[in-house]
Amino acid sequence: MIRSRFFSYLNKFHSDYRRLEILKELRETLNLRCPEPEDVYGIPTIHPMKVHLFPHKIRRNIEDIDVLWDLFEQVKEGNVDESLFQKALEIKSVGKGKLSIVLFYANPEQYVPLDSNTTSYLRDNKLNYTYDSYATYAALSEEIINRLDKHPWEISYEAYNRSPENESSSISSIRTLFERLENELEDTANVHVFYRGQSDKKYDLIPSIYRKNFLIENEDRIFRDIIAQSPSDFKGCATAFEKLVKMQHYSVPTRLLDITTNPLVALYFACEPNSKDDEEVDGKLFRFEVSTSDIKYFDSDAVSVVSNIAKRPVDFSIEDLRAMDRIDFNNQEEIQYLLHEIKSEKPHFQNVIDSKDIERVFCVKPMLDNPRIIRQSGAFFLYGIDGTKKKAAKLGFSYKVYIINKAHKDKIRKQLEALGIDKSTLFPEMEHIAEHIKDKFTKSI
Repeated sequence: MIRSRFFSYLNKFHSDYRRLEILKELRETLNLRCPEPEDVYGIPTIHPMKVHLFPHKIRRNIEDIDVLWDLFEQVKEGNVDESLFQKALEIKSVGKGKLSIVLFYANPEQYVPLDSNTTSYLRDNKLNYTYDSYATYAALSEEIINRLDKHPWEISYEAYNRSPENESSSISSIRTLFERLENELEDTANVHVFYRGQSDKKYDLIPSIYRKNFLIENEDRIFRDIIAQSPSDFKGCATAFEKLVKMQHYSVPTRLLDITTNPLVALYFACEPNSKDDEEVDGKLFRFEVSTSDIKYFDSDAVSVVSNIAKRPVDFSIEDLRAMDRIDFNNQEEIQYLLHEIKSEKPHFQNVIDSKDIERVFCVKPMLDNPRIIRQSGAFFLYGIDGTKKKAAKLGFSYKVYIINKAHKDKIRKQLEALGIDKSTLFPEMEHIAEHIKDKFTKSI
């Protein structure tokens, strides 16, 4: 029981990045001899709003807690009574999938977790994943282990480590999109949902500055050249982040990745037509869950740190600095230069940078001072580095993927236009409105 609750709370409201960070801290604090964890794949998560295995007191039966304690004592001893197991299943807030996850936490050598990732994996391997009693669940776990010849923790790891595209659902209309999203977690005080659409499913989740080597190798020059040649366009931009947003607006390669709070806006971008000379290809829509603690605002100090990496040359690196304590780290020449860039926009910034911030991806809410950002309900993922500036930081937010078949793109675009979502509304600048009107009448001829 304690182990199960411990793992549930470990995963509560945390991004994959933070979950990994907590595991590393526990390893160090408890002086464990196991290798340092490198990822959290295979540790299934319980819905963050439903971590408890029992309901609130007003809805709880007097024996619910005792039943759960007795069950987990039996699980520990390896001798589970069927009637007790059924009593546990009947407790509000338990459920078969959730109970299988905590049994996996309690004994990852014997019990297979039946979370959404693992059940999808089992379904693809033509294996059953339903049960109605302890006997059928124990037999099911045994059959899965024998058929796949893997431990439950190996099965869970493989299920989580698959390409998200293998777990995707296809979207053929606006209606099917909302059907897919109907049972998903909505925004809460602790978790926020964002979306991103990409017109080609082959594109990776990386910002444009990292899509070609020559771009990241010249990021500092690109940043300064565009400002030098168009200074009037950047007069109102006080920070590096605001300048990156402006550059993103004009399609200059940056370390920002556009996201939105509106799934229909993301669907529009996933269905964008290719150029006239290219064949239509499948698109992709991403749904991200981001904990409130991982969301920053445009004026955040951490955002200033990562944004100003854009001004540093391509040989900027902290690979040899990670192990240093905070004082030594901030006294290094590389970091002193970065501090100089930050203090040029924030004179009162303390001379302290957290090395972990440099290697993170932040979800950033910008100022709503731009009609395009307002129309698109826009936000950004701001990418740090992975040790060296040549490598982008790893995206730590959990996400799901939906494929938009190329055959349905035109139909979905027409549905979106009927709802007022098209190029002229999402890109309110005159040239885009004119292009949309021209395209509209060209197609009607």
